[in-house]
Formats: sequence, structure tokens, C-alpha cells
Amino acid sequence: MLSYLIDKYTTAKLKARYQRIIQEQVIHLIESNAPQPVSEDPGNWLLMGDTKLNNTETERADIRTRARRLVNNNPHARNILNLLECYVVGPDTQLHHQMINSTDADAQKLTKQAASLWDDFLKENQRHFSYREYARRTWRDGECFLRFFHSADSTLAIRFVDPEAIAATTGFPDSHGILTEPDDVEKTTAYLLVNSMNGDVKEVIPAEEMIHTKIGVDSNQKRGVSRFASLLDSLDSFEQWLDIELQARKLQASIVLWRKVQGSPSQVSAVADSAQVSSINDSAGSVRRERFRPGTILTTSQGTELQFLQPGTNFSDAVPLGRTLLLCAAAGAGLPEFMVTADASNANFASTMIAEGPAVKMFQSEQTFFANQFQQIWKHVMTSAIGQGILPMDFFERVEIHWSFPQLVNRDRPKERTADVKLVNARVLSRAEVARRDNADPQTMRNEIQTEEAS
Repeated sequence: MLSYLIDKYTTAKLKARYQRIIQEQVIHLIESNAPQPVSEDPGNWLLMGDTKLNNTETERADIRTRARRLVNNNPHARNILNLLECYVVGPDTQLHHQMINSTDADAQKLTKQAASLWDDFLKENQRHFSYREYARRTWRDGECFLRFFHSADSTLAIRFVDPEAIAATTGFPDSHGILTEPDDVEKTTAYLLVNSMNGDVKEVIPAEEMIHTKIGVDSNQKRGVSRFASLLDSLDSFEQWLDIELQARKLQASIVLWRKVQGSPSQVSAVADSAQVSSINDSAGSVRRERFRPGTILTTSQGTELQFLQPGTNFSDAVPLGRTLLLCAAAGAGLPEFMVTADASNANFASTMIAEGPAVKMFQSEQTFFANQFQQIWKHVMTSAIGQGILPMDFFERVEIHWSFPQLVNRDRPKERTADVKLVNARVLSRAEVARRDNADPQTMRNEIQTEEAS
């Protein structure tokens, strides 16, 4: 009797403990799914129209994921990205230092020292940074985050930060991971580096330690949109079209043998049953009479007729649809058709020359854009050297930079050199500019010429 009462008491105790745990978990679940706090109005901004132009974080993540998949798996998307890399920030991308005032005696020494600092910076970070990767991340993801680290030995290191690591938190739900001034949404103060597992803030990165490049949006929008956003549907549809056409080709390759037997239904059934059961033996083995090897000879009576059937296809009608999808992708990328498809067989030299005109202008625009972005990196490196006392405080007033990118148009360079010489003689162009047009460093050429003349 006593044990029975003890068991009843233990059961009631366990039931009460179970109900308590359930209630605690329910309360925790309700609190975690409750409406999150909304930050106060960031400033005196007026909402113009609706918010359809501002993609949510989920929409941006979806576009970014689809763009990465396309770039990795779709040959046309890969070709577009490779073209942008080669033509905009290809192997000829270089930085040149030059004097602002030609009468400055020490400026030439400063240009050499700055060039040496920049080369050392690139060598130390060559495994973590390159011009092509910076541009690739920007085009593919719509934005690029580059963070600076100052080590104990005064060296400057840089690392790329994935866009997923910069995100909004419960404390700043509408910040998109970027904190700005209360009255100026375009003036960034800090970046929120979050934990991808739970969304908690790992670190608040000061704006001075990060360079953020964004494309495809207005200046007052905090996050960028992938350059491939307008190509996703067209390229996905092209892949589906191609898959359907391949399946149609397989169906077309399948041939059905239709045997017509003249006679009563019982005679037809007898012929069919005999073909299914009987077999033929030869040196290659036995095979059921209903299946035939290549080269099989069929002998039938006059009452049997054989007819080969295969499904029809409208391939000639489907080809324009596939080309239309690729034309949509080419238009979204700003490239002519022969660049996207890598096929110029349907055009001549003159038409391709005209068609590449808009692409050349687009490449030039991208080169100018990334020159400004790379200049921020250069300025950060030189500012760090000024802080260490390596460069003088008035360095930026005495030295300027010039970026050289891959040459986009090269029709008849010998003829162009003749024109350049005339422009130099007319004092329209400098000798240094002519050297840069031939992808040569003017200072290096000048030093080598002096050395050759001295010897």
C-alpha cells in the first residue's frame, strides 16, 4: 500500500514537472516570435512612393544565390563574367604615380617611394586580394566589402567580407547591417558583423576600416543588387528550353516498328504471341524475336506489312525561341550577341565592329568606376604610411595617381602612333601619355633611356 502511494506521488510530481517545462518552452517561443523592436526614425526623410524598389534582405539573398549558381553552372553567365573581368580589370590594370608639380625636386623621390609601398602592399596581400576578385564579387553579388587590419608590426592586411556577414539585427532591424548618421543615410558610421547561426552581433566595424562598393541601386540605398539580376529569368528559361529540346531529340531518335497483319483477330493474336515467346539463336547469342539487332533481315508473307514510326519535331520553330532568350540575356548584360554566345558566324567584320561600340563604352564606364574604388584602397594604404611617418603629411598635395586598364580598341596601332607623335609635337599629348597608351610605365622608360644614353 505504501509503495502504491509513493508511485502515485512520483507520477503526479513528474506530470507537474512536465507541464512546467512545456509552459516555459511555449512562453520562450512566443517571446522569440513576438514583433521585433523597430528603430526610431533615422532622420527627416520623406518616403516617396512605395518601397518596391528596395529589395528585402531575403530577396537580395535569393538573387545573390541564383547569380552565384548561374555563374558556376551556366556557360553563358560564366562567359559574361569572364568578359567583364578581362576587358575591365584584366592583366594590364596598373597604378602609376606622377608628380602634381613638375618643379618639385623631391616629388620624384616620393613617387618612387609610393610605388614601392603599393607594390609591397599588393605582394603581401596577393593571396587575399586582386583587382579581378574585387570586381567579380561586385558584379556577381551586387556589392563588395573589403576590410583593413592593422597588425602589430605596422603592416596593413585586407580581407574580403561576404555580404551575408553584414546584416540587420534585432536592435537595428531596418539598418541592413549598415549604420548611418541620423540625418544622412549616405554617411556610414559602422558595419554590423553578425553571426550567421543566431544573428547576434559579433563585431561593430568602424566605417574607417571597411570599403563598401555597391552597384545597381541609387546612392541612398544601403545595399547593392547583382548585375545578373536582370539575366536570371532569361538564362533559367534558356536552360529549360535546352532541356526540353534535348528530350525531344531523344524521343525523335526512338523508332517504333509497326507490324500490320491482314487476317482475323485470332491470327493477329497468334502472330503477336509467337513473336513475344520465340527467340532466334546466332553466334552473338539469343534474342527475342520481337527485338532486332542492326542488320536483321525480316521475312514476312504478303499479308504482313512493316512500317517504321517516329515522332515528328518542330526544331526549326524552336530555334528562334532559344535565340530570343539569349538576346534578352545579352541586352541585360549590355553586350552584343556574339560576345554572349561566343559565335560571330552570323555576322561580318563590319557589323561586329558596329555592334561592339556600346560594349566598349560600357567597359570604359566600368573602368572609370573601379578606378575610383581602387583609389580608396590606395588612399588608405598611403594614409597608413603617413601615420607611420614613412611619407610626409603633404603627400597627397604633391603626388597623384593614374590608372591604366586593358586597352579596349586597337585597330591599327602603328598608324595611331604616327598620330600620337604629331600630337606630342603639337604639345597636345605628353610623352608619358603616349607611353601609357603602349602599356609602358613612363618613369621606367625614362630611367632606362637615361641609363642607355649614359652607357
